Amino acid sequence: MTLPYLLCAIDLDDTLLTGDHILSSFSRDTIRAIQNLGVKVVIASGRMYATTLPTVVELGLNTPVICYNGAMIRLPHTDEYWLNKRISAEHASEILNYAKRNCLQLNFYHDDHIYTAAITDWAKLYQKRTGAPYEILTDYYSRLQGESPTKLIILDYPDVQQSRLLEMKQRFDGKLNVMRSNAEYLEFLPLGVDKGVALAITAEKLGISRSQTIAFGDSWNDISMLEWAGLGAAVDNAKPEVKSIADVISPSNDEDGVAHTLRDIFSLPHL
Repeated sequence: MTLPYLLCAIDLDDTLLTGDHILSSFSRDTIRAIQNLGVKVVIASGRMYATTLPTVVELGLNTPVICYNGAMIRLPHTDEYWLNKRISAEHASEILNYAKRNCLQLNFYHDDHIYTAAITDWAKLYQKRTGAPYEILTDYYSRLQGESPTKLIILDYPDVQQSRLLEMKQRFDGKLNVMRSNAEYLEFLPLGVDKGVALAITAEKLGISRSQTIAFGDSWNDISMLEWAGLGAAVDNAKPEVKSIADVISPSNDEDGVAHTLRDIFSLPHL
């Protein structure tokens, strides 16, 4: 059997997982089925590595994991890194000080731990969505000065984040990649890092071409990988900007959209 695609990259939250952050049995069985055909399935998430692993294990994947919105590519079975980029200590300190001055929730990701000064309502929201276990540091702002994190997230109201995005893009132009991955999240990543770059690296190392790659996503941070892939698919609940660049619109995440589209592509029955 000649497969139309050999590599499939899938975002987790609001794409593969339901609105309750659950992997349905239908999606699980579909992904296992295409793996059995010979397709390499890769999780490509904004989450930290540790919080992608439960889904990776449930799916039985033995492929690299793209996490931190592309700042890290890590192989679960060998713990090898194909990519491990960090924000400089200088830029991290600048963002730490900004968050402190403005009393903002700042997630600091370092060595696959997530640190915070306190468990705020914003931290609880993030924890509910991702299952991320926060570590509270009472001397948070001074303790983390000089450290180089994998990424940083400021959490705040969506209407504030849009104007802050423009401000921070200008402030860190040529220094960091600043993006919104969710309405409440403003993310800071090392320069040159995104899911599209990470997917290109992964495909090259696996010996799979761009034209043989499909990617699924829902949010702004997924645009780069949907544009890079031979076929970019957006779930129906995706942001309008994501749907506008997608080649295919799948049903929503709560309708197992990824699974249904994969069954169509690979001619599998819809049970």
